[in-house]
Amino acid sequence: MSSPALIGIVAGEHDRAVASTMLRCALERGEPYAHVGVIGDHEVFDGVEYRRGADTAAELERIDEHLANVRAAGLSHLVLGLPSRVPGAPDLPELDVLCSIGAGGAGTVRTAERGLSFSSRVPLADVGSSEERAGYGYVQFVAHTPSWEGGVAVPLPGVFNVTPALAAITVLELLGVRGREVQEGLCMAATQGHGELLFPPEQHVCAVVEQSRDPRDRRQLVEAARQEFEGFSTEVVTELAGIEPAVARGYARARSTLLVLLGRPGEAYADAFQAAVRRHFAWSTPPRG
Repeated sequence: MSSPALIGIVAGEHDRAVASTMLRCALERGEPYAHVGVIGDHEVFDGVEYRRGADTAAELERIDEHLANVRAAGLSHLVLGLPSRVPGAPDLPELDVLCSIGAGGAGTVRTAERGLSFSSRVPLADVGSSEERAGYGYVQFVAHTPSWEGGVAVPLPGVFNVTPALAAITVLELLGVRGREVQEGLCMAATQGHGELLFPPEQHVCAVVEQSRDPRDRRQLVEAARQEFEGFSTEVVTELAGIEPAVARGYARARSTLLVLLGRPGEAYADAFQAAVRRHFAWSTPPRG
């Protein structure tokens, strides 16, 4: 493989952001932003530059500059989030690994020498899962790969996140990463702005943020929030201005509340939620009725 090894992920917005973060966490070997660069709309890091909320198309036009920074910083891998463009276009370098995630919970990962399929539903896939379960912000399942099997826990709500997790696991399988390192990396792979969970200290009003524009991503998160947070009142908020009154309503309820914040940039929605919590939270038990 080249140095750095170039990994392309073709997927919808939520899946490519989550899979990219999982790959970075697993490949960093416990040293955040020391070994792996990422170019995508979720984040850009090339060893010199770091920022959130980038324009992927614009960053890919600067790929030669980013690659120079990655090489100068001595990073071992560079993950490219590719919305729809087919890798191999003239303005992109040749990829060492290409991961394609479909909308049906399946996909493929290929290198020049080998290819593997993955699926959470098709038993004959090379990489698969069983015993999927989710609750209160975590997805857990048993991963099955050609070289290892074992339990995986990912700090994201929604069983649908098994798909990008399997995509990352399949890439790591082709890269020869050991199962224990994969398990440890994925356990730390929370993704800001995509299924991001916000738990204030008293945990009476909590929130989950999804900044994807894709209606499917948003629908899946809302369904997961309603199913997996037993005992919580669930309220969907799509405008920044709606966060403050929603937080106030939550603290007036006897039951705990989970706000599902749908909008971008996710960082702005998270900041607005935290600010509203600081203004309205109370340690006393809210009135009943």
